[in-house]
Amino acid sequence: MDTQMLIRIVVGVLMTAIVGVFAVKRVLWLTKLIRSGQPVSESNNRKDNLRKRITTQFEEVFGQTRLLKWSIPGIAHFFTMWGFFILASVYLEAFGLLFDHDFHIPLIGRWDALGFLQDFFAVAVLLGIITFAIIRLTREPKKLGRESRFYGSHTGGAWLILFMIFNVIWTYALVRGAAVNTDALPYGNGAFFSQFMGWIMAPLGYTANVWIETLALLAHIAIMLVFLLIVLHSKHLHIGLAPINVTFKRMPDGLGPLLPVESKGEIVDFEDPAEDAVLGRGKIEDFTWKGYLDFTTCTECGRCQSQCPAWNTGKPLSPKLVIMNLRDHMFAKAPYFLDGKESPLENTPEGGLGEELRGEKKSEEHSHEHVPESGFERVMGSGPDQATRPLVGTAEELGVIDPDVLWSCTTCGACVEQCPVDIEHIDHIVDMRRYQVMMESEFPGELGVLFKNLETKGNPWGQNAKDRTNWIDEVDFDVPVFGKDVDSFEGYEYLFWVGCAGAFEDRAKKTTKAVAELLATAGVKYLVLGEGETCNGDSARRSGNEFLFQQLAAQNVETLNDLFEGVERVDRKVVVTCPHCFNTLGREYPQLNGNYTVLHHTQLLNRLIRDKKLVPVKSSESGMDITYHDPCYLGRHNKEYSAPRELIGASGAKLTEMPRHADRGLCCGAGGARMWMEEHIGKRVNVERSEEAVDTGASAIATGCPFCRVMMTDGVDDVAATRDVEKPEVLDVAQLLLGSLDKGSVTLPEKGT
Repeated sequence: MDTQMLIRIVVGVLMTAIVGVFAVKRVLWLTKLIRSGQPVSESNNRKDNLRKRITTQFEEVFGQTRLLKWSIPGIAHFFTMWGFFILASVYLEAFGLLFDHDFHIPLIGRWDALGFLQDFFAVAVLLGIITFAIIRLTREPKKLGRESRFYGSHTGGAWLILFMIFNVIWTYALVRGAAVNTDALPYGNGAFFSQFMGWIMAPLGYTANVWIETLALLAHIAIMLVFLLIVLHSKHLHIGLAPINVTFKRMPDGLGPLLPVESKGEIVDFEDPAEDAVLGRGKIEDFTWKGYLDFTTCTECGRCQSQCPAWNTGKPLSPKLVIMNLRDHMFAKAPYFLDGKESPLENTPEGGLGEELRGEKKSEEHSHEHVPESGFERVMGSGPDQATRPLVGTAEELGVIDPDVLWSCTTCGACVEQCPVDIEHIDHIVDMRRYQVMMESEFPGELGVLFKNLETKGNPWGQNAKDRTNWIDEVDFDVPVFGKDVDSFEGYEYLFWVGCAGAFEDRAKKTTKAVAELLATAGVKYLVLGEGETCNGDSARRSGNEFLFQQLAAQNVETLNDLFEGVERVDRKVVVTCPHCFNTLGREYPQLNGNYTVLHHTQLLNRLIRDKKLVPVKSSESGMDITYHDPCYLGRHNKEYSAPRELIGASGAKLTEMPRHADRGLCCGAGGARMWMEEHIGKRVNVERSEEAVDTGASAIATGCPFCRVMMTDGVDDVAATRDVEKPEVLDVAQLLLGSLDKGSVTLPEKGT
C-alpha cells in the first residue's frame, strides 16, 4: 500500500466516523422530538391509502410538481435535487477510491451513460446554484423589504448552503479531471465534463494529478460530511423530511375540511368533554407529531408569504414566520419536555429560566431581524428567550405568536396551496384560535357580536328567522318551502340551501333570486327550508369557536336528515350559492353524520346548460367585458375553477383575467371570520383586490360568493372614490347568465301552484 492510499484510508475513515457519530445522534434526537408530539385520532388517519400517498410522494418529490409551478426556480431546484440523487453514485465511487485506486461500481460502473449523467447533473447543479444566487441577489430583503419572499428567512444559512454545494462541484471537477490523467476514471468520452477537466489539467503532469486526485478526493468527502451536519442543524432539514411530510399530509381533493378538535389523540365530544381535555393548542406541547414535522420541514422559501393576502396588505401575518417561530420555540423548549420536565414557564418562580440558563442574548439560530412596525417586534424576536414565551402573546406579554398575527388570517389557503413541502398552516392557526376562544376567552371584540348573533338568532346579522323567506315575496314565481308548503322531499330533486347572506344581505339576495329563477326556468324541482335553516357555522369554526359550530351544525344536520329521511345518499342533493356553505355542508358535516351531495350553483347551472335545459344567447347586453374573482372556498379549497368561467363564456361575455387568478387568486378578505372584523392594520384586503380588478378595465366584476360580492362592492366603491374612475358593476355569475338567457316559451310556476 503506497503512502497516498494510506492517507486516503486513515483520513477518510476517521472523518466519516466522527461525523457519523454526530449525525446519528442528531437524527435520533430529531426522531424523538417529532415522535413526542401528540397522537392523532383515527379519523385523522395519516397512514391510510398508502398507494396514493406513495404516488403523491413520487409526483411531488421526484417530479417536483409543486415547485415547478414557479418555472425558473422550480427548474433550477429540479435539476439540483436530481443532481444530488445522481451524484450519490459519485460519492459511492469516492468512498471506494479511498481503498482502491481503480474502484468502480459493480455492473454499471463503466457505463458511459452513467458517466454522462454524472457530468450532466454536475453542470446542471452548478447552473442551478447560480440561478438561486441571482434570484436571491435580485430579491434581497434589504433592497425589497416586505416585498421579498425571503424577508424574515435565515438568508445567511441559505448562502452557506449554496457555497457548500459550489464546493461539492469544484472538488468533483478536480477529482474527475485528475482521474482522467491517472487512468482512474472508469468512463470514456460520455463523461464530457470530466474529459474537459482532464484536458485542462493534463499539462500539470502525472505526479501532480495523482496528488490533486488524493487531496481533492478527501476534500470532496469532507465537504459532503460537513454539508450533512449543516443540513441536520438548519432549515435544510427539508432535504430529508420533505418526502416524509408529503407522505403523511392530508389527502383531500383541494384543501379539505378543518379537522375536529382533538385532545391526546381523541376527538373531543363537546356534549361530554373530558375534564382534562385541551381545546386547541395553548402551548407547543399540545401540537401533534404532524405539527412538529411541519415545523421542522419548513424551507423558509417564502412562497406562502408572497401569496398571503394579509402579508401583501401590510398585516403582521406571514405564514412562513408563523411556522418558523413555532419551530424555533419548539427547538428551544424541547430539552425540557423531551426529558419529561416541566416547562420553564412553570418551574421557576418568575416564569423564566434564570440568568444562567437563559443567557443575555438570544441564540442567532432563533432570531429574526427586527422590524419596527406595529406588532412585528413581538413577532420577530425581541424579548425573553424563546423557551420562556407563552405560545400566543397578549398586550402585556410577549408571545411566540402575536395576537395580531393570529387574527389576521383569512384561511384563504394560499399558503397551503403554494407550499412545496405540504405544510398545513391553516390547521395550526385555527387550532391556536380555538385555544384562545374556548380556553382563554381571548378574541377580537367584533367576534363577541358575531357569536351572540349566531347563538341567539342563528345568523351573523342578528336578523329574525322569519325574515329568511322575505326574498320569496320579491319573486313572481312559486318557491315551495319545506314544512310550510310541502311536508316531504318526495318529488323534488334539489334542496336549495339559501344561506344567511342569500336570505338577509340585499346584494346576495339578488343572487338568490337569480338562481331560483334559473332553476325554475330549467324545470328543476327544488324546495327551500325557509325558517328551518340556520347558519352553517363556518365563521364560528374558523374563528376558533368549535363549540358554537358544533351546536349550529348539529341543528342543521338534524333538519337535513329529517328532510332526506328515506332518501338514498346519492339523491340527497343540495345546491348552494355560498362557497362557505358549499364547503361546510359538503365537506365538514360528514364529521357529524351529515352526508349530502352538495353542488355550488355554478356547477349545477353549467350542467343545465350542457343538458340544453338553459339556453343562453349572446345578446349585446351580455357581451360585456368581465373579470372574474375566484372565491377561495370554491377555488383553492374545492378546486372548482372551470364552472364559473364556462358560464361567463356561455353568457357571451368576454373574460379578462386578473394577474392573480385561479390557484393564485387573491382573497377578498372575508374568510376566516374576517368578514365580521375590522382591519386595523395596513391596507384593506378588499381594496387591494378591487384595485386589481379595476385595473383590468373590465366593465363588470363577476364572482360566485356572497361574501366576495360584498367585499368587492365595498372595495370598488373605495377605489372609484379615490381614483375618480368609473365604477364597474359587481354581480354574481348567475345574474350574468340570467341576463343572457333565452327563456323561449318557458312558463314559470305561478305562486300558489
